[in-house]
Amino acid sequence: MYIDNAHPFSYTESMQHKVEERPYHRIFQYVPDGIIIHDPQTGLVVEANPAASAIYGYGRQQFIGQPFAAFIHSDKQPLLDDYFQAALAGGDSGAAAAAVTAVAVHLRQDGTPFDVEIQTTAFAYQERPCLLSVIRDISQQMQREREALALVREEGDQALLQERQRMAQNLHDAVNQSLFSASLIAEVLPRLWERDREDGRKSLEDLRRLTRGAMAEMRGLLTELQPLVLTDSDLGDLLRQLADALTGRTNISVQVTVVGKGSLSAEAQVVFYRVCQEALHNIAKHAWANRVDIYLRYGAGAVTLSIRDNGRGFNPASTPAGHYGLSMMSERAKKIGAVLTVASQPGEGAEITICWQEQPEEGS
Repeated sequence: MYIDNAHPFSYTESMQHKVEERPYHRIFQYVPDGIIIHDPQTGLVVEANPAASAIYGYGRQQFIGQPFAAFIHSDKQPLLDDYFQAALAGGDSGAAAAAVTAVAVHLRQDGTPFDVEIQTTAFAYQERPCLLSVIRDISQQMQREREALALVREEGDQALLQERQRMAQNLHDAVNQSLFSASLIAEVLPRLWERDREDGRKSLEDLRRLTRGAMAEMRGLLTELQPLVLTDSDLGDLLRQLADALTGRTNISVQVTVVGKGSLSAEAQVVFYRVCQEALHNIAKHAWANRVDIYLRYGAGAVTLSIRDNGRGFNPASTPAGHYGLSMMSERAKKIGAVLTVASQPGEGAEITICWQEQPEEGS
């Protein structure tokens, strides 16, 4: 079925009627985040909830039929195209398509820019390949962060506050998103189970994954608030906790392998944990990966940790915008005398490795 260009809203009206007949209509209408369905072939919005039109400053009927590109600054159009292509590519893998998430600057109807977090998933809608985007206005949050960073610069303690803010934002947003998604599944699960038990079992598995991820995120928060936990716990257990949190938040499969036994100094263990945490954060934000392998090896007087993903990769000699975490990881490694390497190329994924060797005592 294709849109009749002579009657651009006939297809939309048909789909709107279908949405209203489904049991998910109330959820769609009352979710506080904006939800937009648009056709990538025409570029037009074909359905949206009231929150979406309000976020962008349109009336709902005026909003439907707008080109999605109208919400994006002209300089950012190439990035938008790449983003949606990634979402469509994820939809080729089947029903459990992975969502693609980004933080961007969008435009309201009056041309005012504002910060958003956008999460997009490809799916079949009315027998057509469409994209569903969940939009969250984070302009106030970003403004608070910018003001906080300005204050930190004045006080000469920018690095400390940046890390605390990043930690708090990542953990809070992840837990909130996981619990919100779990609550939606729980609400529709009884009806879904009565209609199709196989789909119901899949939704139960999604619910288990989300709750497990949220629990891992909360354990991570407690770890951050109690620094001794970070140094006294087994490093392998801490890495598995990070892996569970990432899987619950993004549905990316993460495998953790620990070879051998050993220990690190408290300072070195914190660095290894932070490097893995930052690497997983970058993977979720930039890599477009669906699998990550974490490999921790204890050897004779040496400990090696590698984090590899199967994402889009990049050129390490030309670090992409937003990958400031790589320099942070390198600085951390230097402080404990470890060596950090980054191996990647476009289309081939990426691997970050940190290797720490025990230094011989003086005079030995």
